[in-house]
Amino acid sequence: MSFLTVGGDGSTRPTFFELIAADRLMPSLRAAVIYSLSVFAQRRPVLHRVLDWEDEFFALVTAFLDRQSLANSSATFADTLYGLRRAPYAPNEPSRSLTPHQQNVTLLLLVGVPYVKAKLEALYNRHRRPTEGLLGLTLRRPVAPESNAANQQSVLQRGASSGSTWRHRVAQARAIGLAAFMRLYPWLHMLQEGLSFSYQLAYLLQASPYFSPTLHLLRQHVERASGQQLVLADRAKRQQRRQEITGVRSSGNFIARLVQEGLLRTSYAFSDHTRNALILAIFGFKLLEWWYTSAEEKLAAEKKLAPPPPPPPPMPASGGMALPSDPSLCPICQQARTNPAMTTVSGYAFCYPCLFNFISQEGCCPVTRVPATVDSVRRLYQST
Repeated sequence: MSFLTVGGDGSTRPTFFELIAADRLMPSLRAAVIYSLSVFAQRRPVLHRVLDWEDEFFALVTAFLDRQSLANSSATFADTLYGLRRAPYAPNEPSRSLTPHQQNVTLLLLVGVPYVKAKLEALYNRHRRPTEGLLGLTLRRPVAPESNAANQQSVLQRGASSGSTWRHRVAQARAIGLAAFMRLYPWLHMLQEGLSFSYQLAYLLQASPYFSPTLHLLRQHVERASGQQLVLADRAKRQQRRQEITGVRSSGNFIARLVQEGLLRTSYAFSDHTRNALILAIFGFKLLEWWYTSAEEKLAAEKKLAPPPPPPPPMPASGGMALPSDPSLCPICQQARTNPAMTTVSGYAFCYPCLFNFISQEGCCPVTRVPATVDSVRRLYQST
């Protein structure tokens, strides 16, 4: 059963949003798996070893899931959840399933490309030198040529003194390659993202049958799986399993047959329920995220300190104007305030014209004599 209701036949074109959802499913699943392992690693430190090899671990998980889905339904694991399948692109021919060779090439790209991208991004993030710029932008500060020349000269001297010239050459070539990679990677990343966006835009405008450059390279397109295709795929899977179990029962002794048959049935059950288990894992990830977020907010609320009391108002200066006994009067004109205003250096309220003219002439607060400018004058508004 697919995650969404299957409708139409093989000629029905999948919507853009279905393909986007299927394309983003595996990165979301990766985040869920890594987050769950990080939570469990707090009580089981041995899981930190898995987190140290998270790229390799998730590549194996992706290879297992997609291998099973490609062999059973000619679709990736993410495609099967949305009732989609992959087929060789042939506009005027009936839909066909992927051949074993096409499945192997597809699996290699589905696993290898994200793995290589993750490793390159990790290498770039490990060697870059970020500095916070304006508006929080991250800028890279290039190394000065003089420092590079000095470092290369020191490496040359160390290599000459130790006699290991070949090691120095290898280190120098590695440094040059790393510097070239650090300069080229942002452009390559921008090119890859722009190319993917162009393909998605072309698919959205129905100008191309390919949703991604990988599909174009494989000469494959994604189509909606019809109910007949799903039934035929399920029937072929069951027939293949019966043949495998029959072959096991006809070979070896009784104990070996029981063990092999038990292993086969266990692998079948694990393969059949992996999809539902991973869907439940995603919901469990959201539950854990909500649980720990609520707990952290509760702890933070308990530890929240009371706001500090406001500072005392500045005292009137000996040479300043005296404050009237009625707080509704202006200290300058001794009349009821009109268009009330204040200066930020003291906080005392005056008439706006009186305060503005006084600060323009005297350059200070009328009461505290603290230096002030007309820019510190703020209008006060009272709700009626």
